[in-house]
Parts: sequence; structure tokens; C-alpha cells
Amino acid sequence: MKKKIMVTGSDGFLGGRIAAYYERDYDVIRVSHGDLDITAEEAVGEFIKDKSPDVVIHCAAISNTRVCEENPALSEAVNRRGSVNMAKACRENGSRLLFMSSDQIYGGSRQKGPNKETHEIPLINVYGTHKKQAEDEILEILPDGICLRLSWMYDFPVRGLKSSANLLVNLLRAMVQNHPIKLSVSDYRSITWVQEVVKNIEPAMSLPGGIYNFGSESTFSVYEIGSRVFQMLDKSGNRGNFVIPDETGAGKNPRNLTMDMGKLKAHGIGFSETVEGFSKCFDASPEYVHPLIGESIVEL
Repeated sequence: MKKKIMVTGSDGFLGGRIAAYYERDYDVIRVSHGDLDITAEEAVGEFIKDKSPDVVIHCAAISNTRVCEENPALSEAVNRRGSVNMAKACRENGSRLLFMSSDQIYGGSRQKGPNKETHEIPLINVYGTHKKQAEDEILEILPDGICLRLSWMYDFPVRGLKSSANLLVNLLRAMVQNHPIKLSVSDYRSITWVQEVVKNIEPAMSLPGGIYNFGSESTFSVYEIGSRVFQMLDKSGNRGNFVIPDETGAGKNPRNLTMDMGKLKAHGIGFSETVEGFSKCFDASPEYVHPLIGESIVEL
């Protein structure tokens, strides 16, 4: 009998890809907001009891940071309380929980070098605050719960799956429209090909309980990453200086969302470095690149 995996947020960017990828080898239970209101504790408990999944991969969230800032009550209800409800239900059912957390927890970091899971970082935005609160409460309820801190992710548009305003799509759209794109020189972060996240979910199911950075490493600003990705795309070199530095907020203490992956690597799970990940994405998906921006521009 196949192991039963429940994926919440299965109509979202990450959840949809996880559900689609694992359907061959697992009995996947897709859960969207229309199927379950995760803010209703009793309903969550009854739903998990009825479906009795072996593993719950909890992707459902309000992930738009601007929306969370504008409506903190909604963020608290979904991102914190809804996740805690899921942990309580998993404890009662004996299900393993993988909680999709966020690198936004590191939003207040101004340190040099990548952030470790054990670093005490000031919480400066609503989304990151509620994700951190959820982590703490989940691990108190479920000591063997797994909290995965995800970076900004990207992918090519895939028919039948939700897209998002990620760096790759933004860059391609700007190229198609022949409109230079401005990217921050003071925002250092990890950016991860979502397919690597999806494939690493399976080994993550066997991790010891705790918090793990879960994505690509990086030492670059978003501007530096964008420039390198553009160079991969513009093989002909005929677009000139297409990626423009945005120096808003530039100074001695840039924001640092980069993640140290040592803890995860110690368990045999790894990701490509950020720029390398883009290269692998392009190599795996030339059929998406050519129609979007033309073979005259890109020859992968």
C-alpha cells in the first residue's frame, strides 16, 4: 500500500508542484482552501482524522509579505494559528508534519555571511514573525515536526500549475517587453529552483525533528544574481546593460537573507548554489526558454 501524503495549499505555487511530482509513488491527498479552512481547529482535527495521512506537507499560507503587513490579523490566523491547528491534528493522528517556513525570519539580519538556524535575528515583518511563532509552537506540540525555511523560489510557467512573480519570470517578462529591469544591490538572498525543493521533500520526510534552512546558498545580491542569469540568457550579448542596479537603501548594512546549509547537508540533503541552480533549470527546460524570448536571443 502506498504511503499517504497530504499536501495543503495544493493549488499554490509550491504545493501544486509537490502534489503533481509525488502522485506516481504516493497516495497524494490534495487540500486547497476550498476543501478545508485551516483556521478552524475542530474542522482541521476532523479532516486529518478522516483522511489519516502518514505525512502532512503543510504549504498553505498567506505568503505575500505586503498582504501580511496590511492585514496582520489574516496572517496571524492562517500563518500561525492555522499551522498550529495542523500540528495539533497531526499529533492526535500520529502523522508526520513538514511545515513550510520562510527565510523572511531572517529579515532583520544585517550580519556578514549566511544565517544559521540557531542565530537570534530581530523579527521585522509580520510574515516572518508569524512563521517564527508557528515554528516554535509546532515544535512544542510535535517535537518530531520538521520546519523547513524556504527561500524565494522560481520556475518556468507550467500549464495547469500556478505561477508566481518570481525573479526568472520577472526577468523574462522584462526581456520580452524590451524593458530593462532594476534589481537591488543591497538585498542579499538565496533564490532556489522550486524543482529542487520538490525533489528534496522526500528525503526531508526522514529528518529528525527541528528547523532546517532548505534552499540554495548564495553570496550575491539580487542585482548580482539577476545580472549573471541575464548573461546566461543573452548569449548573443546584443542587449547591452539590461539589468540595472537599484541602489535604494544601499549602505554598510545590506539586508541578508542568505542561508547556511550546513545542518541540512549533514543529513545528506543538498541544493545547487543559487546561480548554478538557474543554469540547471535552463538546461532542463529549453522548451520553455525559446518560445518565451526567442532563439535569436537564447541558445542554451
